[in-house]
Amino acid sequence: MTIWIFALAIPVALVGVALIYWSKVLSENYNAWTTRLRSNSKFFKHPPNPQMAQSNYRITVNLFRICGAALIAIAVWQVVALFR
Repeated sequence: MTIWIFALAIPVALVGVALIYWSKVLSENYNAWTTRLRSNSKFFKHPPNPQMAQSNYRITVNLFRICGAALIAIAVWQVVALFR
């Protein structure tokens, strides 16, 4: 049973570290994708102005970092609970 918790906790922690490390790149790519989607579709609102685009970038960077930290915390919690 313990090996399975380690086998699940390590990849979860690595995904969390990757989200924190690449949060700026992921945010840039996500915002570029949504801008293309908005400009090519008539069903969505128009692309945001430069001030809102910068705000969207900061928000998505922080969301990626929060999700990464949560995944790391979950992995650590599982390993700590294993040794109680």
